[in-house]
Amino acid sequence: MLNRSRQILSEPLRLQCCRYLASDQKPTPPRTLITGSLGQLGLTLAKEMRSRYGRERVVCTDIRKPPKIVLQSGPYRYANILNKSGLEEILVEHRIDQVVHFSALLSAIGEQNVTLALQVNIEGFHNIIDLCKIHELKLFCPSTIGAFGPETPKNPTPDLTLQRPKTIYGVSKVYMELLGEYYHHRYGLDFRSARFPGIISATTPGGGTTGLC
Repeated sequence: MLNRSRQILSEPLRLQCCRYLASDQKPTPPRTLITGSLGQLGLTLAKEMRSRYGRERVVCTDIRKPPKIVLQSGPYRYANILNKSGLEEILVEHRIDQVVHFSALLSAIGEQNVTLALQVNIEGFHNIIDLCKIHELKLFCPSTIGAFGPETPKNPTPDLTLQRPKTIYGVSKVYMELLGEYYHHRYGLDFRSARFPGIISATTPGGGTTGLC
């Protein structure tokens, strides 16, 4: 009877020890892929994330030849977001956990080439979100105040409100918001977004509602 009591009492104790040992271990930093990383936001974010999580855990991608300083700062891969199989190869090879999707044609450039903007901003996003669903990755994709429109109520503007954008960039961002929400409810995808205002650039403006500071 005494031995049985010891067995009953020892099980909770073993569980407590396991929880203590597990809590003492630091969580492994995520492996992050940044698309469009040579743009205004990508380089700054990559620098910050590498300082926090380690240079090898942040993979930068774009379709342009990177400057030497980018190649020296951590992993860089050529990636065309319209090439779904190429994207998937990078995600699998680098064991990516989460994606920050910056690749897009912004408002000013998009209005000059609407067809290309549709391909990059809509087809490209669909490739990314579908791969994140397949491989169970977290996804962040920024939206914009351009997703509203002149008919949107102002001061203050509600999060859920009338959205009638007048640029192809704004239209594509409304699509992105709704598709991301759908994938979250339909498939359980961890999808996040935030509507950015005009961004003040420390370097060269990128073709949207940005300025040079």
